[in-house]
Amino acid sequence: MPDVTCIRLGVSSQGTLHLTTHHFIFRESQTKRETWICYPMIAHVERRQFTTGASAFSTSSIRIRCKDFTFLSFNFVSDQHCRDAFESIMKLTCVNSVTKLYAFMYKPGSLERKQPNGWRLYDPAKEYERMGCFEGERPAWRVTKINEDHTFSPTYPSYIVVPAAISDTVLNYGAKYRSKSRFPALSYYHRFNKGSITRCSQPMVGLKQNRSVQDEKMVSAIFCSTQTPGVIGASSQENLIVDARPTTNAMAQTALGAGTENMENYKGAKKVYLGIDNIHVMRESLNKVVEALRDGDISSLPPNREILHKSNWLKYLSIILDGAVLIARQVHFNFANVMIHCSDGWDRTAQLSGLAQIFLDPYFRTFDGFIVLVEKEWLAFGHRFAERSGHLNSEKHFVQRSGSDNNQGVSDVFSNVSNRLVKQSHVKYTSPVFHQFLDCVYQLLRQFPNRFEYNERFLRRLLYHLYSCQYGTFLYNNELERKQAHVEELTHSVWEYFLARRGEFINKDFDRKHEESLNEAEERILLPDTQRLKWWPELYGRTEQEMNRVHVEQKHDLQSPGVRSQQVVTPPPVQRKDSQKHRDHHQQKHHQQVQKNDLSPRRSWEDPAGSSDPLSSSLQGMHDHKATRLEFPRTHIQPHTNTSTLYTTSEDEDPYTGNSQPDETSLTEMNNKPSKLTQEESLSQDANPEESTIQPQEVEKEQEQQEVAEKLDPKVYASFNTMTLDSDPTPAVSTRRFF
Repeated sequence: MPDVTCIRLGVSSQGTLHLTTHHFIFRESQTKRETWICYPMIAHVERRQFTTGASAFSTSSIRIRCKDFTFLSFNFVSDQHCRDAFESIMKLTCVNSVTKLYAFMYKPGSLERKQPNGWRLYDPAKEYERMGCFEGERPAWRVTKINEDHTFSPTYPSYIVVPAAISDTVLNYGAKYRSKSRFPALSYYHRFNKGSITRCSQPMVGLKQNRSVQDEKMVSAIFCSTQTPGVIGASSQENLIVDARPTTNAMAQTALGAGTENMENYKGAKKVYLGIDNIHVMRESLNKVVEALRDGDISSLPPNREILHKSNWLKYLSIILDGAVLIARQVHFNFANVMIHCSDGWDRTAQLSGLAQIFLDPYFRTFDGFIVLVEKEWLAFGHRFAERSGHLNSEKHFVQRSGSDNNQGVSDVFSNVSNRLVKQSHVKYTSPVFHQFLDCVYQLLRQFPNRFEYNERFLRRLLYHLYSCQYGTFLYNNELERKQAHVEELTHSVWEYFLARRGEFINKDFDRKHEESLNEAEERILLPDTQRLKWWPELYGRTEQEMNRVHVEQKHDLQSPGVRSQQVVTPPPVQRKDSQKHRDHHQQKHHQQVQKNDLSPRRSWEDPAGSSDPLSSSLQGMHDHKATRLEFPRTHIQPHTNTSTLYTTSEDEDPYTGNSQPDETSLTEMNNKPSKLTQEESLSQDANPEESTIQPQEVEKEQEQQEVAEKLDPKVYASFNTMTLDSDPTPAVSTRRFF
């Protein structure tokens, strides 16, 4: 189709649009540059026709949004060409069988054919031997063949490691108590202290509070696998059952015949709820992100910051990372065993288990190790890639609109779309679960840039090929479906693509020898700061400044006038009249309020006792309760305490990212001050002005500031004192800000 105008990020170019069997290609007329888009990558297509009544002027366009956040708009001179292109793209995108996807016809180049067989890179026997779970005269773990032909648990792998003390007979009865027969199986063995991470699905408790003695015996055998007399740390062992769901969701499953563990039947362990929402909430969150970027084809403007904030995408990433940090700390520092599950154990469970293993084991931070991790935790244990990714697409994502004076376009919508929505309920279960996992790994790369062998582009290209359907790795939901479809014989593995281009995905700052020389007890484990998350600008095709709201200033070296100016990236200042004076007064008032109400401005995850260990604080209440709900993060606030001062933004703080450059009286330094003052200490400070924290000149400065403040309009001054980062005038309990 000639004379087509392509618009991307507000830049237009003339060219020709070609439609092939598996791609549509736009070739620019002047530069001869080609843009290839595979049909499974398409997420949404909208066709529009604009006319001006009796005028002869008419133009038609197709706007395309891709799953890799590519936004394109094509303008056609002829409406017939536009209609033909729209219908052809819809027919080629919405196929009724996986075998019609590009992977079954793709022929790799010579560079990929020279690589090792990607389907053989992961050997479960070698991987579990590498972890060391079979070492010793009497190993605590064994391999079971109960699911060798996938008849026992169709969504589980054929190679499963279970406690050596549990027979297949006990497994046979105990698995019936777990949803989809996904019984507890070993996922990771921590060689350092023999701790373990096991995964399973929710128990079938139901309204009758059913129980299974065999399931309780399996869990007990897992938790007893590290009880070695005389081992340092064994006495402080805190075995943990992690329910990734919110408490209300877990309890609601009871009415459907499932639910969560009754901890009275599982002795020697505690349980926590992580509060990670389900796939539907995550899908809507990503839709909000897309809405903030939706004009990326016709406009070069930055994303809508308000909509990005309302998406809560970074908040959900933080909750997932908080849970993974809890699991890793529990295994490494408390010599414990952790059992993870959500509902069916193939979405949130895979996220938590995979991230915790990256924290604990440096092997999974290498190029080859990450491939093994994805094969083991996501592919072998049955994450539903086909269902979550929506490879077959749906015709409801193809919309026709009309801008004419009549309602002719309405009939097009009903005739072409409404009658085709039958039997397309599979799109209901699409969700960016694996996308979230890769985004969490990106946060690690950002915080620890020299601790990973692979780079950011590796993660981005992996997400691209999740949707491209060029390789057979992510086309099916579990190991059994891949065997039945003979994907190893009919398609190629995505790892062959990465191995053929290994140099492009290697982090140049990674030092393997230095990583191996680190102390195994303390230095090899990675624990990220979950409050310092950023948007992934490369993934969304945007700049760092557009996504993370950084302010670029020109810094000149006055001593060297001939030297080129340097760009310094700092958060943008908040424009506010007399901000310096009001800030000093406001922070001083907050400090007095802290002493009055005995409220310490600790970080949001610190416990009331002032401990900086998030794990100890989260497990503090477990000694008094059988199950504890974790809320990440919480600030312990006394009742009837005015918390509005906790939200005040300083002049150097970015209201979007929450990053700040604290001055001498910032709240950051106040974290190190004692939160409680005894009566004697308080009296001694008031009695001795030389030892008082407020000097006489500071008192005079405060009085001067107070006089200036009193001259202001009372309403303005009151609104300033109650200014928060949230639009709601009532401050929330949590001081955590996600943007």
